[in-house]
Amino acid sequence: MIKTIVPICALLLMLVGCQVKKESKQNSDPSEAVRIYKPKYAKGFSIKYFDGYKELVVNNPWDEKAEAEHFYLVHDTSVISKLAQANGHILTGPVTRWIPLSSTMINYVDLLNKKATICGVAESQYISDEYISQQVKSGVIRDVGMAFSPDFEVIVDLEPDFVMVSPFKDNNFSALKSAGIPIITNADYLEHTPLGRAEWMVFVAALLDAEDQAVGLFTTMEQNYLAAKASAASAKKHPTVFTGHLYQGVWYTPAGESYMANFLKDAGVNYIYKDSKGTGSLSLDFETIFDRAHQTDYWLFVVNYPGEFSYDAFREMDGRYADFKAFQEQNVIMTNASTSLFYEKGVLQPDVILNDMIHAFHPELDPDYHSVYFFNLKQ
Repeated sequence: MIKTIVPICALLLMLVGCQVKKESKQNSDPSEAVRIYKPKYAKGFSIKYFDGYKELVVNNPWDEKAEAEHFYLVHDTSVISKLAQANGHILTGPVTRWIPLSSTMINYVDLLNKKATICGVAESQYISDEYISQQVKSGVIRDVGMAFSPDFEVIVDLEPDFVMVSPFKDNNFSALKSAGIPIITNADYLEHTPLGRAEWMVFVAALLDAEDQAVGLFTTMEQNYLAAKASAASAKKHPTVFTGHLYQGVWYTPAGESYMANFLKDAGVNYIYKDSKGTGSLSLDFETIFDRAHQTDYWLFVVNYPGEFSYDAFREMDGRYADFKAFQEQNVIMTNASTSLFYEKGVLQPDVILNDMIHAFHPELDPDYHSVYFFNLKQ
């Protein structure tokens, strides 16, 4: 009896298993995403995966209620007819030629070892990447002119799969769109958190079929960042900090919900405008800043200065800077963006920047740490 029951049970299990698989296949909807990548920190994009293609959704950075942009990267050409009526731009993968109109975008593909996919760049004279500079000189990569008004004829001649741009309200790429060249928006600089900006690497990677690699890199970056944040929170002291400087008579300093304000919060310091509303900058006069910041412990300062920066150079910018306690006690934490490439490369190293700040404000936590971007100005 037992010998008879076992084969029957096995047969029943096989039949049930076949039925489950069959029902799953019958109930599957090809219009439904197989999986969705929803960023943990970034607010501006998402990625939906379907059989034969993926859909990249870019939210309108100026209006949450506005229609998002949709880009379809197709690997199975049989689905193109189905997408013909879709509200979006269709690209056929894999992408082999594209044009970034911002130097920061080059750093995404640098990390992914995909720089060979770039066929054109804007304002090459300001790009520090040696490979890109050499390729421009040899003519392999073309300079397409100014980022906000690129050379239409050069871009069309290059026949890129797409052009990637930073969103500005007065952007006008209608001529390129009319020529059938997709314009893809990368809104990383509008993210309000350091990890949110860095997570756009996954978006760029998805266009190049390298998102698995990007997710791995970002996960490591996130782990390092959160570990540093926890370390800063354990510090015994949390000094006060102010930042910014005068520009054409106006002192611009980050609002309390901004990118830099979030860096300072995570670095375990008390930013003097941390309670202010907004994600942009506050526009203040010198007297307002001085009244609030002249006794503050630290001054975080980003400068774009040709050559070696010093306290003498600082004083020459405005003699009143020397009246701040942080200046007098040499507690100025600064980066010279012209040499550190803070704006160009820093967006993809939020964990490094945070560790730099923590070392500057809490040196006792890791005395042997070697800074990369931010240093205590000592001369």
